[in-house]
Amino acid sequence: MDSLAQLAKRQYHALSKMPHTVQHDTLRFQALYYLGGLYKWWYSRRDSTLHFSNELINQARQSRNIYFIVNGKLLQEEYYRNGALNTPQALRLNFEMLSLLPKTNLYDGLRYRINMNLGDLYSITKDYTNALHYLDQAHQLLLHGLPNVGANGITALRGAIEQHIGAVYKQQDNFVESEKHYVAAEKLLGDYASESSRAFVYDDLGELYLKYKRYEQALHYAKKAEAIWDHIKTPAESHSWGTLACVYAGLGQDEQAVHYAQQVLGLPQPNKFIREQAYMALYQVAEHQKDWKNLALHYKKYIVVRDSIAESQHSLELVSIEKQAEYDRLALQSQQQQQLQAQRLLTLQKQAELDRVRASAEADAFARKTRLSEQQRLLDNERAKTLLNRQQTAQRFQQQAFEQQALKQENRFQQNFILFSTSSSLLLLGVLILLLFLVRLRKRKAEADLRLAEERKEVDARIIHTQEAERRRLAADLHDDLGGTLATLRRRLDDIRLHLHEPEAAQAFDALQPLIQKSSDDLRRIAHNLMPPEFSRIGLLHTIRQLVQSQPAQPTRFSFITSGPEQKLPLETELNAYRIVSELLQNISKHAQANQAAVQLLYYDDRLTITVEDDGLGSQSASSEYGHTGIGLKNTNLRAEYIGATLWRDVSEAGTLVVLNIPYSTSVYAPRITQSAPPD
Repeated sequence: MDSLAQLAKRQYHALSKMPHTVQHDTLRFQALYYLGGLYKWWYSRRDSTLHFSNELINQARQSRNIYFIVNGKLLQEEYYRNGALNTPQALRLNFEMLSLLPKTNLYDGLRYRINMNLGDLYSITKDYTNALHYLDQAHQLLLHGLPNVGANGITALRGAIEQHIGAVYKQQDNFVESEKHYVAAEKLLGDYASESSRAFVYDDLGELYLKYKRYEQALHYAKKAEAIWDHIKTPAESHSWGTLACVYAGLGQDEQAVHYAQQVLGLPQPNKFIREQAYMALYQVAEHQKDWKNLALHYKKYIVVRDSIAESQHSLELVSIEKQAEYDRLALQSQQQQQLQAQRLLTLQKQAELDRVRASAEADAFARKTRLSEQQRLLDNERAKTLLNRQQTAQRFQQQAFEQQALKQENRFQQNFILFSTSSSLLLLGVLILLLFLVRLRKRKAEADLRLAEERKEVDARIIHTQEAERRRLAADLHDDLGGTLATLRRRLDDIRLHLHEPEAAQAFDALQPLIQKSSDDLRRIAHNLMPPEFSRIGLLHTIRQLVQSQPAQPTRFSFITSGPEQKLPLETELNAYRIVSELLQNISKHAQANQAAVQLLYYDDRLTITVEDDGLGSQSASSEYGHTGIGLKNTNLRAEYIGATLWRDVSEAGTLVVLNIPYSTSVYAPRITQSAPPD
């Protein structure tokens, strides 16, 4: 590599001394392009690609040579995409190149490369709609033909596009579409492409069929790929051994699976994905042979490699998100500066006044909406209280009626006793009749108590449903209305700040930014606590983990522990369990004065047990809301009863322990929803 670089540099320096002609400039541009392409494969000196590509772009601009300007930017785009892993910058460069190209088919070759780049970039960012759009744009260019590319070359390029589209559908777990496009790529590349291109398609088909456990088809394509790689690559390079190891393990051919897995592990530096496949195959073979010791050993190694891959992917996603945010921020600043340069101070003042009036109107509308929401909530609570009072009154009336009826029956018994005291036989008959009546009376009273308990349970269920509906509505209102207002306020302050030239005024405006940011963070936290986003998708375990991790480190340090495989419960059961844990954590933060607190989720065979424990005041705070009479803890008891769970507390001088047991067979009580007239 170093020798090639030295030769290319000497040639470039010799060309730099020649006079500027079209021929000499083209040779210089080609030398710079060659140097930039050479260093992009040189890992330790990859940054030199930027130097030579910048030099190429600058010189091509002086000569107004669009072709080499775009080629220089293509070098930079590949550097940011594959080297620096800066997806936003790579996207920006591709869109810049598209805007530079004239509307003529002479540049369709470059246009094809740019659309393919955009398809890959959007696939990396999981924006599959845009990825498929730009791959289709590249395909349309091929249908019209590319300059200096023959029919065989067009067919090979179409096969490459089909392969990219198959990969996009594979990322979306769409087996049917992915298989269709991969098979189309195989047919197109069969006669015109290089051996390596065909081997890559066979590898993709083998991995696709392996993913869906179609082992016979996976074996067919993996063996075809292996035959090509063995022919064109050195023994130290593996492209199909990991797939073959997993396929043979899936087919139960343990000897072949172990052979290919050992081939992978014997390589000097196998990549993580192939090592993951090798350890997966080895622990599957150990499972077939009931070799539990080796199973545990290989499974542990498999988990380590898998977690390493996941960590690397998460790191790349995080870097991409951070760079995308920085790019968006810079783009927004640039756009605002361009807009502000075209305006006058008078226009800005009028716009600011208009924004102030609009913000005031929005604030008034939000206040009115809040008041209406509060009135509606009070009305719902009042209706629930009225219904509860009516039921309690009906219960009292029923109890009095039963007591009066029992008293009357007792008086009647006394009269019968006096009347029939002379006859022992008649007395015995009267006693038997009375006993039968009392049994029937007790039965009726038990039935009435059961109906009353059902009605009370229905009222409790309605109260819980009303609370959840109110939480969802408040979370949506806070996010949509107040969140939008804060965002508008921030943008307007940024606009005004750019036109302030006095240091004191600018400093005062800068002091507002942390307050607005804190308001936005508080608003997001409150809305999240009212209704966790994506609760139905991520489930109880991950939501409680996020809740515990979001608690402040001071004054109480919270920890989260889970045991056993996760078991999914009904959505409403999980939501009420989350509310109970959230209420307990709030009580600890507000009243316990604890140094340590722990939340455990223990998945047993027949139940889920959730424990919340702290080393706070415990029995010393029994008279506070953290004790046994608080409204918050009454709500937890109500929710536990509602989902058929048991909740008990152990309060001592060492702290407080709360245990919630939820049987897997429990069912949430569903209240009867009826239409009734409004309360008087």
